[in-house]
Amino acid sequence: MSRRGRYIIDTYAWVEYLIGSRAGARAKQYIESGSAITPSIVLTELCKWFLREIEAGRRQEYEMRQTMSFIELTTEVLPLDKSLAIKSGEIDFLMKKRVKGWPIADSIIYATAKEHAAKIITGDPHFKGLEDVIFIE
Repeated sequence: MSRRGRYIIDTYAWVEYLIGSRAGARAKQYIESGSAITPSIVLTELCKWFLREIEAGRRQEYEMRQTMSFIELTTEVLPLDKSLAIKSGEIDFLMKKRVKGWPIADSIIYATAKEHAAKIITGDPHFKGLEDVIFIE
C-alpha cells in the first residue's frame, strides 16, 4: 500500500458509506483509494453499530460479516499495539481538556493518524479544528 496520501477511515465515514448517504459518497473515494487504513477500534465501533441495527431489524448479521471482510480486503486494518496505546493515552489526556465529550476511541484513531502520517476521513464533530482531518459531512 502506498505511503503517499494515506487516509484513516473513521467510524463516522464507514457508517455513512454503508448507509449510502451524501457524506458516504464523499468517503467512498478515500475508502476505495488503495491507501486507506482502518484502526482496529473502528471495527469495535462498527460491530456495536451493526448489532444495534440488527436488533432494530434494519440490518442482518450476514451484512456485518460481509462488511468486516470488505474492510479487511479494501483497507489496511491496524491493531492497537503497545506504542500506539501509549500515544493514545497521551492524546486522550490532552484532548479531554480541550474537547467536551472526547472519547478514548477518538484518541486511538487520532494517534493512528499521527503515527502513519495520514489524514482522518470523518464528519465526527470531535475532530473539528484538528489538523489532518478531512470532513465529509
